[in-house]
Amino acid sequence: MTKQISPERKGLYSFGLILQVIGGILFGVPFIYVPFKLMSDDMPGPGVMLVAFIGFGLIAGGGIMRGIAAKGVAGSGLVLDPEKAREDLEPWTRMGGGMVKDVLDEADIKVGSGSSGPEKVIMIKCRECGKLNEEDSKFCQECGKPL
Repeated sequence: MTKQISPERKGLYSFGLILQVIGGILFGVPFIYVPFKLMSDDMPGPGVMLVAFIGFGLIAGGGIMRGIAAKGVAGSGLVLDPEKAREDLEPWTRMGGGMVKDVLDEADIKVGSGSSGPEKVIMIKCRECGKLNEEDSKFCQECGKPL
């Protein structure tokens, strides 16, 4: 079951990224333009700040588009359909599970049907002091009395 992200979602993600880049450029233009304009003793017009607001709007709109494209319509919460949300988010959950599996493999931790589980340890309690001792101990490790 290898589901891929649809080309439409990839396109929407790329378009949102392009909008964010254009918005960042437009947002930054007044910060470069105004100091040069002030050095020449001219006052910049009010349209310069409008460019910054338009740029900020493009950055926000592009971010929203990228979020919807990355998680899908249902996965981002625009449509309340749990089954569709699971389908939209499946590539990301598979990726997260793969990352967890990689970490467990690297730590050499066995999980699943092939794992042996935790090793059972039997301890013997000393009648004198109550200390738990290993099962092959003949004398208490705390008080030294015979077990």
